[in-house]
Parts: sequence; C-alpha cells; structure tokens
Amino acid sequence: EYQHILASSLEEFERLSRMIDGLLFLARADNAKEAIQRVGFDARKEIDAVRDFYEALAAEQQVEVTCEGNAWLAGDPMLFRRAVSNLLANALRHTPAKGTVRISLGSFADQTVELRVRDTGRGIAPAHLPRIFDRFYRADVSRSRSEGGTGLGLAIARRLVELQGGEIRPVNLPQRGAEFTIAFPSV
Repeated sequence: EYQHILASSLEEFERLSRMIDGLLFLARADNAKEAIQRVGFDARKEIDAVRDFYEALAAEQQVEVTCEGNAWLAGDPMLFRRAVSNLLANALRHTPAKGTVRISLGSFADQTVELRVRDTGRGIAPAHLPRIFDRFYRADVSRSRSEGGTGLGLAIARRLVELQGGEIRPVNLPQRGAEFTIAFPSV
C-alpha cells in the first residue's frame, strides 16, 4: 500500500514539475529581451529526432506516426524541436489505437515552410478552437486517451512558433481528427 501511495505521489510530483517548467518557459518567453538566434537547419532532421523519441510510446498506443517532405528553416532548432514535440505529444494523446498521426513538411513559392501535424482522433469541437492556445485550457478531458495534460502544451507550442516568426493554426476535422499547421518563413 505504501509503494502504491509513493508511486502515485511520484507521478503527481512529475506532473507538477512539468507544469512548473512550462510556466517558467512561458514567463521567460513573454519577457525575452534578446532576439532568437536564427540559423539555417534541416527541419526534417529535427522532426525525425522527435519522432524517434516518441516511437516507443506510439507503438505502445498502437498509433502509426508517419512523416513526409523536406525543408530548411531559419530559426532555433531546439525551439523548433520542442514545438514539434508538443504537437506530436498532443496528437498521440488524442489518437485512438490503430489510428495515425501524419507529419508533413513542405516549402512554397511565397518563401514559407509549412509543417502539418494531423491526427485521426475525434477532432476539436468548433466552440473550443478559439481557446485551445490559452494557458491551462483543456478542451475536453474525455477526448484524451490519458490524463496528465496540464493545458500548457499548445500554449507553449504557439509561443515557440511565434518566437521564430511563425504562425500556428488549428483545423477541426470532425470525426476525422485535428490538424495543426505551422507556417514559418523559409531560409
């Protein structure tokens, strides 16, 4: 019984630690005095690293994660990786077993690079779309496969994208999932 209580307490401490880390990041990002150091980097390479990190979780949940396309970006590779990680974690949380998460990347003639993360979950109710990037907002706890989200992941992803001069847009695909599109200026 003590082991169960300790394990439960440890899980709660880890959740609180992640929440505090997220809040501290947002506070630092909101008060950033220095511009982001932009370097050219291979966005596909960073996406593949994130995908590799989540490979075991995706397999455990019986969710297939695919990636297609290539592009180079001017930005901060670590901030980009964290934004992709938050979007992929969110997609995995909301995708049922036997579902898929598709990541696509492409460059366009207007000098933008688009990254799309699309899941095959139930989608996001239109009433929730205006608030999903608000801190601590959780659209529907029952939509997720597991508890544990703090409602900060999408707020952090948006801030990471904005710090690099990009824009993020959600799209609801009723009963077919959700899609998040990030548009960045290319190199």
